Order: sequence, then C-alpha cells, then structure tokens
Amino acid sequence: MPSLTVPPADTLPQDLVQDMLFCCREAWLGGGLLGFNGNASCLWESEDGPRLLMTRSGVCKGRMTAADICLLDARSGALLAGGPASSESAMHLAVYAARPDCRAILHTHPPRLLALGMRLAGHMEDFLRLPLFESQVWRARLGVAPAQAPGSQALACGVAEAARQHPAVWMCGHGLCACGGSLAEALGLTEQLEHLATVQLLALGAGGPAPAGHG
Repeated sequence: MPSLTVPPADTLPQDLVQDMLFCCREAWLGGGLLGFNGNASCLWESEDGPRLLMTRSGVCKGRMTAADICLLDARSGALLAGGPASSESAMHLAVYAARPDCRAILHTHPPRLLALGMRLAGHMEDFLRLPLFESQVWRARLGVAPAQAPGSQALACGVAEAARQHPAVWMCGHGLCACGGSLAEALGLTEQLEHLATVQLLALGAGGPAPAGHG
C-alpha cells in the first residue's frame, strides 16, 4: 500500500519544490489563490517512473511549506506520499495526458477573470476581446471548457479536451487552468490573462462598448 506519510524533504527534487512554493506564493500575492482555493502540480521524472508533485488539499498556497506537497504516480494517479491530494488531481492528470509538452499546471481563481466571466455571461465570444495587439496574442492561447462541478470527471475531460489546442483553459463559473514547461511559465500566462481582464473591466466600467443585451 502507498505510504500516506509526509514525504521527507530530501526525497523530493528541491528545484521543483522551491519553484512550487515560490509560484504558489506569487499567485497568492496576486490574488489568484486566496484562501484554500486553487492547486498546482509539476512532473518529475524519478528513477521509479514519472511522478507528480501536487499541492495537498486544504492548504493556503501563500503559506505553504514542503510538507504541503504530496507525491502521486503520474500514470495511475495513486497517492504515494503526503496528502490528501487536491480534489482536482483528476483534471491535472487528464491535462498532462492531453498535452505531452506540459510539465506544470497552475489552477487559479483570478478575481477579475471571474468578474468578467459573470459580466459577459452568455457572451463568451467577447471574453478578453479587445482592440489591443496583446489581446489577439494571448486570447489565442485561451480555450473554454463548459461549466462542470469542481473535482468531477466531467470537468477533467472538458478541460483536457480544450487544453489539446490551448495552454490555458477558462473553466466557466470556476477558474483558470494554465499549463507550461514550468510553473513560472504557467504563472506568467495566468498573469497576462488576468491583466487583460482588468483592462476589459475598466473599459466596460468607463462606458466602453458592452455586448448586446448588457448594460
């Protein structure tokens, strides 16, 4: 049976541990991981096969330590050490399977993206659509997954399908899943999209054009 003890710090790759602690704290400081929401993971090619380092369930990402990182088998999803694993572990595993180039995933709840999603409910074609060059660049990297219950297999499948073509996926009514070659890359993508949401909300609030049916 897999061990459910906290993995000794010296048994985990310290570069990945430090990256996870740093990026989670940065996302927390930026407002995307407040409270206990969100999760992060990264792949590790260990001598015993591919492993997944993941934030455990119920931890504040801004005050994490190495003891809050659990270890999963990247093929089966079985918990090997630490835990309990994040309730979104199925989504992470599905995205890694859909994108072989992905090495890290950051799932956040960025407040401005969430507010914009509510503002444009029913008009997702206008989500982050702005007359700015950077809007075209970053919007092209964003896919959309329909609203599904958090932690469900339906959500995992929907996000994985959208992630095949897009490194970031907006989960309607839930949050953002960003992936990349590292957590720093996933964090940067998250920040770019949150910035565009800020600009769009400011434009709408300042009397900018709203989608049809929206005052």
